[in-house]
Amino acid sequence: MSIPGRVILLLLALIPLAAEVKVSVDENPVIAGESVEMTIEAEGEDIRFPDIATIDEYNVTTEGMQRFERLEENRTVVKWIKLFAFTPKKSVTIPSYEVVVDGKVEKTNPLFVQVQPAGKRISDDFKIEMETSRTTAYVGQMVDVTIRFREKRDIPVMNVDFVPIRYENFWVKRVDKKRTYAEGDYLVHEIHYLFFPQIAGTLTIGPAEVKVAMTKKIRDAFGFIVRRPQWITLSSRSVDLHVEPLPEGVRLVGNFTIHSEASPRRVEKGNPVSLMVHVEAEGNIEDFELPSLQIDGVTIYGEEPKIEQHYSHGVYRGSWEKRYVLIAEKSFTIPSFGIRYFDPDRERIETAASEPISIEVTGAGAAVSHIRSKSENVLKWEGKMDMMWIYMNLALAFLLGMGVMYLLMRWGRRRREKRRLTLYSVGGDAVMLQRLMPYISESKEAAQMAENIYAAIFEGKAVKVERKAFEKLMKELKRD
Repeated sequence: MSIPGRVILLLLALIPLAAEVKVSVDENPVIAGESVEMTIEAEGEDIRFPDIATIDEYNVTTEGMQRFERLEENRTVVKWIKLFAFTPKKSVTIPSYEVVVDGKVEKTNPLFVQVQPAGKRISDDFKIEMETSRTTAYVGQMVDVTIRFREKRDIPVMNVDFVPIRYENFWVKRVDKKRTYAEGDYLVHEIHYLFFPQIAGTLTIGPAEVKVAMTKKIRDAFGFIVRRPQWITLSSRSVDLHVEPLPEGVRLVGNFTIHSEASPRRVEKGNPVSLMVHVEAEGNIEDFELPSLQIDGVTIYGEEPKIEQHYSHGVYRGSWEKRYVLIAEKSFTIPSFGIRYFDPDRERIETAASEPISIEVTGAGAAVSHIRSKSENVLKWEGKMDMMWIYMNLALAFLLGMGVMYLLMRWGRRRREKRRLTLYSVGGDAVMLQRLMPYISESKEAAQMAENIYAAIFEGKAVKVERKAFEKLMKELKRD
């Protein structure tokens, strides 16, 4: 070889090779709904690939990156491969992307991907359907929606993934777990939803979609055959639902019953009465609200309602239960609770109601009134008696009674203290609340402390009542 030729070869060896970047796909053309694996390759030490979120209107996911080395003409060549995936439903052009190779910007060439309609093979191997229990409903009425995906049992499927169903202007609840069962030549995957329309008009449910990963054999960069998932997306048809409005003034639909129980029905002044209101429903119980309970002359504490619901044999049932504590100084009546709802089977408004409950309040208030009345009669009958003499006798009787009570209290003090400690260890705040109840109508401090304890027990509020403060107040109340 001549000297000039050798010089040229030497110069070419010293010049860095031009960086090459390229984009490719695993298959072209592809079937609509099948996942396309896109690869961007570049050679160099420092490679910066682009971040790709979408291609045309289709979302792109990053599947990973690989690094390979090979020896070429006494030098090490590093090759980088980044994998992406997307699922086109129509033909699309992958645009040109910029890749930074060792500080230099290189560009890939655009690539056209042809998408063909799903053929008979896909429709025979896989089937997806969405079934609704009705095509017309009232606002708030349950619509049973079942999605079934069928796969041929001899198809190598790696995974089946239901995409969240599309909807708007519905309250939706998923019921049961995904069921899988055999049906002839197919394996059936089934999921189940309850749809409750929230507005009147024509509403659309779906379509439902499922992503299926099929086993695909490919050769990796080293020539080995590996199995990779080949994703296919299938869609069902949409369903239009005609929704009728409820009659004016009614917002519940289904079938409802309500009843209330109170205990005890005869109670001493200042002691609590427990009231329980219970509602059973065939329908969406979460739409139910009970109006605020108010009774003249009665202090009312209400817990948060307990709601339970379950679906069985095509019927969505639920229960609503709320407990109240009522405290009063005189007899009162718990009113009837009523529910107005629309029965879609009879297509008319119905009313469910509980019975009113009478509560008799006895005790100190009635006794004081009786004594006062008797004293007035005595004074009238013995009009000439000296008032001071009467008061002195009443005072003497009071002091004697207090003396006897003091001796009895001293005799039983240790026993009571022991019992109180036992109650505290078992009941805690609930025992304090029970001991305060007889005094809340007579003492503002007792009423406030009872409210704080109630808020801590039944409403979960961070209100703490010190035991020392409680004991001090109880001593003052008993002293009075």
